[in-house]
Amino acid sequence: MLPPGLLYEEQRLQALQRYDILDTPPESEYDDLVQLAARLCEVPMALISLVDRERQWFKANVGLPGVTETERCISFCTFAIEQEELLVVEDATKDARFASNPLVTGGPFIRFYAGAPIRTEEGFTLGTLCVIDLEPRALSEDQRRSLLALKRQVELLLRLRLQVKQTQERDRQLMESSGDAVFLLDEAGRVVESNPVAARLLGRDAPALLGTSFEELAPESEREPLRRALHTLRSRGTVRLEQGLWSAQGERVVLDIAATLQEVGSSRRLLVVGHDLTEKRRLEQQSIQNDRLASVGALAAGIAHEINNPIAYVLSNVSYLQGWLEELERSLAAVPGFPAHLADVLVEAKEVLSESLDGCTRIRDIVRDMRSFSHASDEALAPVDVNASLDFVLRMAWSELKRTATLEKDYAQELPAVFASESRLGQVFLNLIINAIQAMQSSASRRHILRVRTVREGEHVRIDVSDTGHGIAPEVLPHIFDPFFTTKPAGSGTGLGLSISHSLVRKMGGELRVRSAQGQGTTFSLLLPMGERTLESSSALVS
Repeated sequence: MLPPGLLYEEQRLQALQRYDILDTPPESEYDDLVQLAARLCEVPMALISLVDRERQWFKANVGLPGVTETERCISFCTFAIEQEELLVVEDATKDARFASNPLVTGGPFIRFYAGAPIRTEEGFTLGTLCVIDLEPRALSEDQRRSLLALKRQVELLLRLRLQVKQTQERDRQLMESSGDAVFLLDEAGRVVESNPVAARLLGRDAPALLGTSFEELAPESEREPLRRALHTLRSRGTVRLEQGLWSAQGERVVLDIAATLQEVGSSRRLLVVGHDLTEKRRLEQQSIQNDRLASVGALAAGIAHEINNPIAYVLSNVSYLQGWLEELERSLAAVPGFPAHLADVLVEAKEVLSESLDGCTRIRDIVRDMRSFSHASDEALAPVDVNASLDFVLRMAWSELKRTATLEKDYAQELPAVFASESRLGQVFLNLIINAIQAMQSSASRRHILRVRTVREGEHVRIDVSDTGHGIAPEVLPHIFDPFFTTKPAGSGTGLGLSISHSLVRKMGGELRVRSAQGQGTTFSLLLPMGERTLESSSALVS
C-alpha cells in the first residue's frame, strides 16, 4: 500500500490527466487571465503552471517568452500546491527553501513569487496561478484578493473543459454504440466524425469520410433538397428528412435523418443521425411486386378458365369431325367409280383435322398448365417428382425456348422424389429457365443449347439448368441473389427473381449454386433433400 502522501500524489496526477490539457496549444481565455494577473499585481511575469510528475508545464505565460516548462525539482509551484491559500515569497534570497535554487542564483533571477493553488472540485491541486518579479516586494490585500479571484476563474475554465471533454466522450460512446448512422459535421457541413454504422452503410472507413462534404455523399439529383435542409438546420436548430446517400459500391442507401445543431462554446456542430430505411423500402417494393404477381396469377387463372370451356367444345367437335371423316372415307371407298382426286381431298382433309386436333390439344395443355401454376395451392411440403415438374415448366416456356435454343434433357431414371412445395419448386424452375432463355437471346448470333439435367447426389437430388449465353461477370456474381439487384435495363426486370428463388430453395432445406464463365454460359444447380423433412421446414416455407 502506498503511504498517504504518495497515494494522494498518484490520485492528484490521475486527476490532472483527466483534463487532457498538458501540452495543448495556447488558448486566449487562459492568456487573458495571466496578463490581467501581471497587471493587477504590477509584476513582469505571470504563469498558469500545471505540476506533472517530473515537470511543471505552463498553460499560459507572460514575461517568459519561449519557455514552456521547467523541472519540477526546482519549481516554486511544487511548494505552492501544498498550501491552502497563497504561497508568498517576498525575497527568495532570504528564504532557506529557495536561496540556492538555480532559478534564483541564475536566470531569470527570481526574487519575488506568489502562487495561488488551482484545485479540482474533489480537492486535488493541479498547479498554480503565480506571479513573479525580479525584485523583492510584497502584495497588498487587494492584490491578494485579485490573485485568488483570478485563480478561481482558472478553476472555472478547467471545470468547463472537463465537462466538455466528458460530454464529447459520452457523445462518442453513444455514437459508437448507436444502431443508427451518426455523422458530426462542422458548420460548413464537412464530416468531423462518424460512427461504425455510418462507415458500414457507406462502405467507407471513418478516415475516408473525414473532411468530406456531407452534400457530396448524396446523389446529384438529391443534393439541392439536402442543401436546403442543412441551411434550415443552421437557422432553426433542428430538421427531419428522408435522404438517399451513395455508398462506395454505388448503391443508394436511404436514411431517415434527424439532425440537431450543437453549440459548444463558440463552435457549432451539426449532429446528423440517420436510421437505415433501405431494407424497409426493399421489403415494401417486394410486397408491391408480390401483390402484382398475385394479381397477374389470378388474372391468368381467370383467362385460362374462360378459354378452357370453348376449347373443350372445339376439341369435342374436331374429334367428332375426325371420326365422321374416317367413316365417310370408308363409305365412299365402297362406291364404284369414286373419283381419285376426291380421295386425295379426303386425305388432305384428314391431315388438316389432325393438325387442328393437335393444336387444340396443345392449347388445352397450356391452359391446364397455366391454371395449375397460377393456382394458390397448399404450401405444405410433400414428395415431388422433379422430372415431371421440370417437364411441366418446360412446356410453359416452350414458345420462348423453341425460338432461342435447342433443348437437351438428361434425366436420371428412377430419380427419388424430393420433399418440397410443388408450386414453389415450379416457380424456381420457371425463373431459372426464363433467365437462361433471356441470357441466350441477347447473343442470338449463334445457335444455343439449354441443358436440363437431374442426378442423384448422396442424400440429395441435383438439378442443373445450363445455358450457352453471355455468362455473368465475376464482379457481378457475388450479388446476383441480392434483392433488387439486376443488370437488365430499367423497366426490364425487378431484380427479385433470383433473390426469391434463392430464399424459396433455402426454406425447402436445399441449396442454390451458380457457376459462370463470360462468353461461355452459366449453370445454376439446385440441391434438394430426398425423403421427408421435419414439420419445422414446412412452417418456415409457409412463413
